[in-house]
Amino acid sequence: MGTAKLLKTTLLLPRAETQQVVSRLAQLEWFHPLQHASEYVNPYYDDLLLKAQRLFQEIDDVVKALGVPLETGVMDTMFKGAPKAQTSYEIEDIQGFIVDLEGRSAALLNEPKKILLEQSQVSKQLEEYRTIALTLEMAAELNLDLRIFSKLKIFYAATFIIENNDQEEIKKSLGDLPIQIVKLNEHKSALIILGSADNDADRIIKVLRSFGVHPLQVPSNMPQNPHLAYAESKAKIKELEKRSTELGKKVEKLKSSLTTKLLSLHEASQVAKDVLEATRKPGGTKNFAMIQGFIPEQMENKFKSLTGDYVSVMDDPQHSTPHESHAEDHIEKLPTLLRNKKYIRTFEIITETQGLPNYDERDPTPIIAFVWPIFYGLMFADLGHGILLFGLGMLFKFRGNGSLTTWGTLIAASGLAAAIGGLGTGEIFGFHAIELPILAPIIEQLGFVGMLSVSELTFDEVVKILEISIAIGVVHILLAFFLRLWADIKKHDKMMVLYHDIPTIVQYFAVVSLILAAIGSGYDIIGMFGITGVTHNEPVPWLTVVFGDWVTVDLVAKAAPLVIIGTVITMIIGGMKEEKHLKKLGKDEGGGLVGIVVETIMVRIIEMLSNTISYSRLGIMLLVHAALLVTVIDSFESLGGTAGGYAVLIGGNIGIMMIEGLIVYIQTIRLHLYEWFPKWYIGEGVDFRRLVPKMLNSKFVWRTRAIDHSLDDNRVEARRGTSEPILGKS
Repeated sequence: MGTAKLLKTTLLLPRAETQQVVSRLAQLEWFHPLQHASEYVNPYYDDLLLKAQRLFQEIDDVVKALGVPLETGVMDTMFKGAPKAQTSYEIEDIQGFIVDLEGRSAALLNEPKKILLEQSQVSKQLEEYRTIALTLEMAAELNLDLRIFSKLKIFYAATFIIENNDQEEIKKSLGDLPIQIVKLNEHKSALIILGSADNDADRIIKVLRSFGVHPLQVPSNMPQNPHLAYAESKAKIKELEKRSTELGKKVEKLKSSLTTKLLSLHEASQVAKDVLEATRKPGGTKNFAMIQGFIPEQMENKFKSLTGDYVSVMDDPQHSTPHESHAEDHIEKLPTLLRNKKYIRTFEIITETQGLPNYDERDPTPIIAFVWPIFYGLMFADLGHGILLFGLGMLFKFRGNGSLTTWGTLIAASGLAAAIGGLGTGEIFGFHAIELPILAPIIEQLGFVGMLSVSELTFDEVVKILEISIAIGVVHILLAFFLRLWADIKKHDKMMVLYHDIPTIVQYFAVVSLILAAIGSGYDIIGMFGITGVTHNEPVPWLTVVFGDWVTVDLVAKAAPLVIIGTVITMIIGGMKEEKHLKKLGKDEGGGLVGIVVETIMVRIIEMLSNTISYSRLGIMLLVHAALLVTVIDSFESLGGTAGGYAVLIGGNIGIMMIEGLIVYIQTIRLHLYEWFPKWYIGEGVDFRRLVPKMLNSKFVWRTRAIDHSLDDNRVEARRGTSEPILGKS
């Protein structure tokens, strides 16, 4: 688990053989190329890239035109399931692969392209005829051959469709000209005007244009009689609509039968294009190219086997590439390849919300995989809801593909945790499990069921739940502080270790001790410091149990403030030393002594308190969840066993699952993003981009060399006599 150790590789080769080497690197798959701009080109390579780009664009156009989704949606996954079949491609080199794809593409896309072209033409014609019909609709009753007007030479004559309300004003404007009006309906009339071609034509057009009216025209390929033209356009529309429906059915049939093959072809062509684009114009000289990149250490032998015909150099990237230092402004970052096991890898999507870890940074994913279910299960604790959520997640996992399977595993893990939490609270769909006859015998045998009861929501129960929530938060925050300490120890950053990390941990222990002392004193926060003359010798929750009876509220109230003051002074000294060091480097960005004091006393201590209190949301969300279910159950019982009562019961549970489930997800994310990550995690890593990524619909079978080509996304076997560790991240 964690991040994989990488090797930086450099290949030297004749530039004319770039495509052959790229083929071998594509066969390796686990190669992260470094981009180096070069003024030198390989014309054959550029032609090959252009062919790959055109091929992908052609396939992509057909996929989009057919409306084929690249990943199956949620609803289709639930009711139909995602396609699981993979198309195998036997590949010798990248050139032959593209030729093979072109042949497959020509055979597969021939029929869809014809149908889509016809569908496009029919759609265009349909739109044109609908426009014509809309234009002629008002003149449909005008049985007049407009060709007689076009034969006039001395005179100008035209037909206009006008509003009946505009007749008088138009007559006044053109009163000296002969006008014939034919009423078409209550709102429209046909206006036929005759005038001189030389003197009146422009005036007629300008006057009618001021009313938003233009001469009636019929397309030359149709009868020039508006009545006949309208009838023909309607008949043509009916014919085209019928043909459009037929073509739509053909498209749906093609979409259904070709989806798997189209997705595979689309994916394979995109991989070919991306591989060539990622390795275009390698550095080097005019005749020799230099290709650089990173590979997992476990792939060293396979890399040597594939590139043995060329000069190659491999070394530790941390020796050849500047690594991170807080004193450096510009850093060339090494890529990060996560190698978590299958279940833990699911939670990488949570890690990625903050950012990938840097190459030499600890991967938080394994910790998140353990903590996430605890948080979610506590806030969403209900056996019935958890089982349903688990079932939904497993449905997505086994019927989905791509990212949906990952989300399915996350939902299933959250649901299982909620179900276990529901056993702890003794709740199932809002009912008390112990009161259900069918479950009572089983529950009586399980002593832990209902140990965190929310059945009555009494004051003592609420306080108990909030105390457990805060306790979980304290452990989570302390874990972050210790991870920060470990990271600075690895960096040999003595100043941060001595003046920030250790004092912060000690200070946090002191702050938490004061909070516990306040609880032990019965929340007599002022009195526990002896101000009121009362000595509190009560035990301190948890601390007295761990360290013995000598730990009392009075002792903690006296000792903790002194510890806090000591740590504050230490951190102020550390801040001054760091500011002095930065000034030597020319980075005078500090706020001086006042800024350091304010940050240390006001910001950090208050932040510790607020971060710790923030974890009370774990218990609050559990109480809200229980309160909502109590409302639903009360409504159900008040309605008795009626249909309305069951509708309230089922609908209320579904609504709570949907809304509360999402809110709990957001709150769990928030606790990581705002309370935990900022205390130790940088998360500015660069993703390791495999030259050939993980594919859903395609499988490449290379025929280049007689070596083991089996490389799945869970395992990378190194040929060193024994099996090497697992690489889990693609």
